[in-house]
Amino acid sequence: MKLRAKLAPRLAFGLCGLGGLTWLGAAYAQSVTPAPSVPWSAANLPGAPAYQDKYIGGGSLAPDISTSDDATADSQGLARSLQVDGVVSALSSREGGSSTNVEENGIVLKSQWDTADFGAWSLDASARTGGADLGPGEQGQGGVITLRQRGMPFDGDWQADNSLGDINTPDIGLARLQPRFYLPTSPMQGLTTEWRGPDGLQITAGGGVPGLYDGIVVPDFHTLDGSAATAGAQWSPSSHWTVGGQLIEAHDVNLEIGPVVDGATPLSSTTGLLSAAWADHSERLQLNLLDGEVDGKANAVGGWVDGSITQGRFQQNAGIFRIDPNMTWGNQVMSDDMQGGYYRLDYQSRQWLADVGIDEVHSVSGLGTDTTFVTGDARYQLSRDWGLGGVANISRTDGGDSWSLEGFLDHVNAWGTGRVQADYANTQTGRDATLTLNQTWSAPVGIQLSTSTYVERITGAIINDLQQDSTLLGLAANGGGQFTTQFGIEGNVQWAAAVQGRAAPGVSANVSLTYQVSRNWQVLATYYDSRTGSWTPLTVVSPLTPPVATLVPAAEERGIFLTLRFKRAAGSHFAPLGGTPGAGAGEIAGIVYLDANNNGLFDAGEAGAPNVTVVLDGRFSVQTDAGGRFAFPAAATGHHVITVISDNLPLPWTLVSGGRAEVDVSTRCRTDINIAAQRPH
Repeated sequence: MKLRAKLAPRLAFGLCGLGGLTWLGAAYAQSVTPAPSVPWSAANLPGAPAYQDKYIGGGSLAPDISTSDDATADSQGLARSLQVDGVVSALSSREGGSSTNVEENGIVLKSQWDTADFGAWSLDASARTGGADLGPGEQGQGGVITLRQRGMPFDGDWQADNSLGDINTPDIGLARLQPRFYLPTSPMQGLTTEWRGPDGLQITAGGGVPGLYDGIVVPDFHTLDGSAATAGAQWSPSSHWTVGGQLIEAHDVNLEIGPVVDGATPLSSTTGLLSAAWADHSERLQLNLLDGEVDGKANAVGGWVDGSITQGRFQQNAGIFRIDPNMTWGNQVMSDDMQGGYYRLDYQSRQWLADVGIDEVHSVSGLGTDTTFVTGDARYQLSRDWGLGGVANISRTDGGDSWSLEGFLDHVNAWGTGRVQADYANTQTGRDATLTLNQTWSAPVGIQLSTSTYVERITGAIINDLQQDSTLLGLAANGGGQFTTQFGIEGNVQWAAAVQGRAAPGVSANVSLTYQVSRNWQVLATYYDSRTGSWTPLTVVSPLTPPVATLVPAAEERGIFLTLRFKRAAGSHFAPLGGTPGAGAGEIAGIVYLDANNNGLFDAGEAGAPNVTVVLDGRFSVQTDAGGRFAFPAAATGHHVITVISDNLPLPWTLVSGGRAEVDVSTRCRTDINIAAQRPH
């Protein structure tokens, strides 16, 4: 009865969550209380010399955003932060004789605030005009809005997380622990809830209209029509066992943006998951069973078993699987029409990192491809400054054999950390050899710079049904930082051209300048330019005449984005994010990126992962922007845990260390962190 008595007001508060935004805006709008007049004293009698204060470091220390008098207009209340961007942009593209011009203007809002009784809240929202449409005649909703609440406490050791707006379908914990198969989450416009209680009890549910994210700087959301809904639960009846199940359904979902074309059938499907896991210290075993049905197709079943054993420095993972054709997870296509098994062996010591694996996959229907894939990689730390390693892959399919080799040498040198890497791949359509030099440069605190140079030789490539060889040279640079108290720059530049043979030259740049007008106001100017030059591959015009060089016209895209940003953190006299009353605070900023070369460094030319949820200390959440960047403006001084939820990570990328990272924040300082996602070898 006591639980029910407290449940009603909390649910009412959840429904009125948007009203809290009004409170937040009003809190920020309050003016700074004028400083009181200074009374006379022996040090400032009329006619006496003015007192000159002495500052540490000549007054060069940055203010403490948690306790400074001018850090907030309202020093009362719990921690909260607000960032509002007003964006004006112009984009143009040209290919051949045609050109298009697009404007993408709008407002982007990011806000976080803590409460004493109702958990931590965050709001990500945007409103947009213009922009490029994803499909013919299809318009987005004009922006996005996502309201999240995490860690709302209830009696009986219960906590609840809730989300409303443009979000992702939720999965139970057992569905997220999949080393070989991925149960993909789907973007949707709707609501989700997750309840966690004693004995490992977890209950999740959600539903809405599926869709897709769009936009470059100002995000938008396009719905696919139809609906999606899911519900699941898991429970730990003992210290070793966890059991759970989940049901997900999609109804009349259009698989493409835009109106349904003649003959196309919207997707309707129902899929159920049963899962059980046993774990004991260094051993774990999990069984998963799927039963699904897609309208108009035969019922599909599937199952797989994954196991892992850790013994000292060795870790072994193995599994067997069988999944029928036409298996889906909601409106998302998952790996299907396959049966087989896999094995992984990892070894780690102070000097060695090594793993080897084999996958044997056969088609259930006989219409797919049978594949044997063997991979192995190793890295040896020769000394404090030197490390070397390599990767080997072999793939045997119905169409023939392919293989690749990679070798690299890492060196901590006088200028930073460098890597020399050589890659060679041999496939049925050609061969590719690349020599790459990466360097992450030593720089002052707050400044990052990495460069990449490569030479690539492509032989036997089939272009327009003809074999054509070419040699490419490429350069890339990525970095930036705060060079003065007011001026900062971030960006990346890439260039590639054929020095022999036929290949399209290209150059791209994305540079952002930041000017700090005042404590709370910034101006950001971003320039984007991507150009692919014209080139002349050989083309078969007629079987009766020899091939001729045919001009492929150049294509280019460019854009200019101007952003006026308001940024404020307040209430930290009581407690900054994750802190205690009166604690100091700093900023955590980072990027979730796709680590193309699996070296654990954010190298030049690597892309960020947009629209991915990042959680601080299990309470405060924020979504990455179009470039994969995120920030917590006022995190308490001390130790924090960052967790990335792979709810919108493109497959087959997986987060390193499960997306978990730990950081230490210093007062008045910005702590940068890069979180990698890598592809299996």
